[in-house]
Amino acid sequence: MDSIDRRVWYLGFTRLIRASGRVSTFIFLPLIFVFIYHISFLETGIVLGIAILVMSIVQYYSGILTDRVGRRVFLILIPIPAGLLYIAMYFTVLYRMPAILLILLFYSTIIVNALQYPAIQASIADVTSLSQRLSGYTIIRVLANAGAAIGPILGAILSVYGFQYIFLLAGISTFIEIGILYFNVRETYFPSKALYLTKSDIKLAYKDRFFIVFIVIGILMAFMLRQRGASLTLYAFDFEGLPILYLAYIYSLNGILVVLLQYPIFKVMNKSSNPVLFRSFGMIFYFLGFIVLMFSKDILYFLISMGIMTIGEDFVAPTTQTIITSIAPGNMKGTYIGIYNLFISAGSFSGSIVGLYMLSYYENQTAIFWLIIALGSFVVGILYFAINGSFLKRMNIQAAKKPLRKTAAK
Repeated sequence: MDSIDRRVWYLGFTRLIRASGRVSTFIFLPLIFVFIYHISFLETGIVLGIAILVMSIVQYYSGILTDRVGRRVFLILIPIPAGLLYIAMYFTVLYRMPAILLILLFYSTIIVNALQYPAIQASIADVTSLSQRLSGYTIIRVLANAGAAIGPILGAILSVYGFQYIFLLAGISTFIEIGILYFNVRETYFPSKALYLTKSDIKLAYKDRFFIVFIVIGILMAFMLRQRGASLTLYAFDFEGLPILYLAYIYSLNGILVVLLQYPIFKVMNKSSNPVLFRSFGMIFYFLGFIVLMFSKDILYFLISMGIMTIGEDFVAPTTQTIITSIAPGNMKGTYIGIYNLFISAGSFSGSIVGLYMLSYYENQTAIFWLIIALGSFVVGILYFAINGSFLKRMNIQAAKKPLRKTAAK
């Protein structure tokens, strides 16, 4: 990975800082809703589910915009209000202002963050060749998860003094991120008239058969993997009675293992240009991790489960943007990312609401809940295996063609 453009490293380093500050807000926000503001499980699921829908809709349009105007405006200017919003959330929780205000501020941070996300992902594709792309996304992921390992511990320590300090940390880290990007990452994409994205170009994405199938499977995957978020947090804290610091250990283990295992797993994946097949492998690890949760009795079971699922995550996560930007025409990388995120939000949305409802429904038989999620993950793995041949065929066809600056999706 020595030949990777240095801008990849700067983008990755800012993801580390961002994750160190923001990860705790996502982990502990369900606890704040339930135990400080006394919002029910179902209502919490609805709030989080709506956030996913809002995020995906914004990412859809921001993906199109970043293909039309470039990346830098989204990298530098958009995060400024995010930092201010996190500081506003600090004061909201500090003075126990109404829950509706906290929810609105939370949605506002979701909107701002969603505006930036496609630009970050597209920037990596801009500065890496097709052969380097998996490597580039792996670097970003490793650095982001180094922050994800630090963040929960910082959040747990700060929560001893008050949950509000988690949001203050998020605000401060955001302004540090902005400063680094401003001085070190120049524009990575300059759309010309020949590459300008039109409405007819966007329509072509919806005629891309492989892309649509990939999205449908992604919706199912998003539903299953959503249970590793709020469902797991509330299950561990409320059902199994684990202290907040133990929650930090569980999620920090995820970040630590990504840092330790992602590069060795990358080396395995890099030997074969077969990212769809590796997604299938990854979902089998998720299946096994959810199975372990059926027998959870103490912190050890949660750590084992998180460890197994992290291996699955190391196969699945870097391949998402690799596959999407590989099949997307050169002037539509951000657009494809936005469309994908828009549609899989249906899985994340239903996963938040239905997942928490199912967890409360199976309150006295939680093993059944985790078995259902495990079997669903296994089915998703089989579906990825089934479309692997189509992806390889498409890549072979594209490799045989003379590269064009602007091409329609097949």
